[in-house]
Amino acid sequence: MKKIKMFMGAVLCMNLLVVSGCDSVVQSAVVEEKDKTDQKKEENKETVQKTVAEQVGAPETYQATIQADLRSAEREDKENPMKFTLTADAPVKVPDVDAICLKKVKRVLISEEEQNKIKDTFGKGQPVQEENNENEQAGTYTVDGLTYRYSYTKSEQESDVEELGFRIAKFIFDDCGDMTLAPSEKKEREERFQNYIKAGSGKVSEKEAKDKVPSLVSGDWEIFESFSKKLTEGSTTLEKDDFIFERMIDGIPVNYVRETSLPVNEQALEWENEDGTLHEGQSEGWESEVLTMDFCSGTIQSFLHRNPIETSNISDEGLFLLPFDEIKDIFEKTITLQIMTEDKNRLISVDGGSDYRYPSIDAQSAEMTITKVQLGYMRMQSGDNDTEAILIPVWDFYGTWTSEEPEYEYGNGAGDGPVIGNVTMDDAGVPLLTIDARDGSVIQRVQAGWAVSTKSKAAT
Repeated sequence: MKKIKMFMGAVLCMNLLVVSGCDSVVQSAVVEEKDKTDQKKEENKETVQKTVAEQVGAPETYQATIQADLRSAEREDKENPMKFTLTADAPVKVPDVDAICLKKVKRVLISEEEQNKIKDTFGKGQPVQEENNENEQAGTYTVDGLTYRYSYTKSEQESDVEELGFRIAKFIFDDCGDMTLAPSEKKEREERFQNYIKAGSGKVSEKEAKDKVPSLVSGDWEIFESFSKKLTEGSTTLEKDDFIFERMIDGIPVNYVRETSLPVNEQALEWENEDGTLHEGQSEGWESEVLTMDFCSGTIQSFLHRNPIETSNISDEGLFLLPFDEIKDIFEKTITLQIMTEDKNRLISVDGGSDYRYPSIDAQSAEMTITKVQLGYMRMQSGDNDTEAILIPVWDFYGTWTSEEPEYEYGNGAGDGPVIGNVTMDDAGVPLLTIDARDGSVIQRVQAGWAVSTKSKAAT
């Protein structure tokens, strides 16, 4: 177990960043004598010819402990630092392939064949009760006593969302927790539970969920993450199984990132002109591809496929990838700087759960855990083109955190209430840091908070 003890301020963190991966990139640009340069090119060529696993030399698990007292000029409490601890005992996922090449990627429409497969699989031949909606094809099916809603939303513009879904109508009631339900809602939930029992077949394994995908969606897919939990209504307990998939391109995953965490521009939220005209927020580029399936007692509860893609080779030449030892050094020297310089991550949700990548700068203490490190593709926008991009290899360090926050008053203090105590971010689809596998540069692919614009590398 590697232990690193660091006591640093924001300025010292800046120095660490310079020492990290960027230093090796600068050194590689130094002019050398001709014979040494030729020799180095040959060494690099031999490296590229190795398999990806041999190139990067990654261990099966990434293990580290980092402790630091973090200070920042942006902190309200400048006398006392944030007590920060990072621990890692995380699996390192490396594609079992000979090489990673640059790919071109573009959006494609959801085919009519796929739409029919979804209807046939989940509708089970039952008649649809069509709905009249201007911007989507929609209708409801009643299957085994359960009412499902089918919807297909086609893009009005090339950069808009295209979505195909099939889900239980009002399925949110199954996840209501301690929410107080009206008598009619409670009765509906009880009836649905009984129908799940009649229609279902128990728990769904990852293999069973993965085996369903080829008959519904084209391409190769692997499970990025799965979750299971118990749902209880009276004396009835059901198993709910949720699956998030990631697309595989020639054996290499397109690393999953929760779409609501991806970068947005300055007008990400609704905004209003001086004349009172209201405008909707706009995403940065097009939203990422999404494929999810949820089951309750073995019965499909929801299916969603959004924004399918198609890829082609830019080059058949395998890319040079930095050794994992260099990548993890960059991560360890950069993560504290990232936390203390992202000044948009101040507002934490009042329920003790957060959608932000990092704790607030004003946190009294923070404990971060790395849960998975994965080498895969990331989509990089190509100029102003909203329909085409490239796929580049990156390392994503996924993780969770818990922080102890000071008391905050939101807005004008009128009714929103304070935040006191612990706050947690435990979403599987939020990488805490993304590093370009080719040169070690840090990529801002995840927003720090609302309405953040990432100008350096427009990544999704």
